[in-house]
Amino acid sequence: MYSTLRYTLESNGTTYENDSLQASLFVDLITNLDVQDYIVLEPSEPIEGSIYMQMAALEQDGQMVAEIRFINNQMKNGFQHYSYTTSDRTIMIRYILDYWGHQRLPNLEAWQDVTDEFT
Repeated sequence: MYSTLRYTLESNGTTYENDSLQASLFVDLITNLDVQDYIVLEPSEPIEGSIYMQMAALEQDGQMVAEIRFINNQMKNGFQHYSYTTSDRTIMIRYILDYWGHQRLPNLEAWQDVTDEFT
């Protein structure tokens, strides 16, 4: 389905191109994510409407936030944005590896639609 899909990963000002991406890089970056750190993974074409997934460390007790954005021309601003907060880095690693390795989106039932925060 996505045979020509390529990714760009940005983490704290460093950009990794498709050929340098490996599961161990994602695990390392997420495991060591500290306050003010972030990663943004962007596919070369939307995955089921999603144009990127990003993660960042929060100031509260090891909490992290994952966010995913979808193109949605039905919305006033042209997108929908979802957010998920947890202290479980294993879940975050699974989300990013599924997105990158399997072009599979997370189940958004537990995620919050935060689109209104961007308008």
